[in-house]
Amino acid sequence: MDSHSLANLDNLTLLGSRGGVDMRPTLLRVLTDLYVQKLTHTPDEERHYTELALRLLDAVDVATRAAVAGRLAHHLSPPPRVIRRLGADLSEVAAPLRGHPLLEPVDKASEVASPAMSVAEVAEPIDVGEESRPAVDASHAIGFDIASELNELFFAANANERRLILLNLEVVAPSPTDRIEITRDASAGQRLETAALARNREDFARHLAHSLRIPHAQARRIASDDLGEPIVTAAKALNMRRDVVCRILLFVNSAVGHSVERVHALAALYDEMPTQAAEHMVAIWQALHIGARAAARHLPLLWNDETRARARPETAAAQRPAAAPGWNERRNIS
Repeated sequence: MDSHSLANLDNLTLLGSRGGVDMRPTLLRVLTDLYVQKLTHTPDEERHYTELALRLLDAVDVATRAAVAGRLAHHLSPPPRVIRRLGADLSEVAAPLRGHPLLEPVDKASEVASPAMSVAEVAEPIDVGEESRPAVDASHAIGFDIASELNELFFAANANERRLILLNLEVVAPSPTDRIEITRDASAGQRLETAALARNREDFARHLAHSLRIPHAQARRIASDDLGEPIVTAAKALNMRRDVVCRILLFVNSAVGHSVERVHALAALYDEMPTQAAEHMVAIWQALHIGARAAARHLPLLWNDETRARARPETAAAQRPAAAPGWNERRNIS
């Protein structure tokens, strides 16, 4: 791993303790959840996650370390150094890893051969049978809970933290970009620029939601963000021209556009950010649709079903001679 990557990892371990909130436990949990969703990883991916995890494990609480151990315990090919680090931890941390093959005693010959075997296992495709293939594909999808947690982590971060997250996210847990549906055409960028120049943030959010296939509420949040990284990420995923991105940043949100220095910093981030990292973040935003659809499925069939449901007990109570002693109305939790 080069010195630039190591510097990024060192900076990532310094996240948190800003405003009294330490984000390192959340970062480690989320990146581990993303890591285990992919069945196998290349040697570079495994090495990058290992370096990051080992640094963060030294800075997080017991509950976080136990959660990470539980996630990795059931993974097909977890990083050996991380497993051994967790296996030597406190009993409540190491408990999920009891009997794990990577913790079994090995002779020196096997230990020397293990790195090569690990690379071979990653490189060689796994034949799981035709009936099991859909499950393998499904494991690459980002779950709503993980997407929501990482989304909140990203928006809670400051400018430096967001940059570090964006530049490291794709290396730790690459996203299957072939599953991301994005409208990449010149007209999409033109519509977004027109809305931004007119300072019509709602229209901008509507076009952004359509182009990225993300929830409208999330598009509004991106457009209203006072730091600007979400807009840069969206623009990178849409492959917009750099000059168009700068004009959008200047006009769509006065909190960003009032500072030329801030716009230049965001333009530099646009140049530095890999397209794959932007697509990964868009995949996270798209996964938020799952929660929206689940909530919609649980809405009442008729608009006043809940009102009627509440009214029926009240009507029945009015018809009774007297309410039973100690009877309390049940709270309605929506």
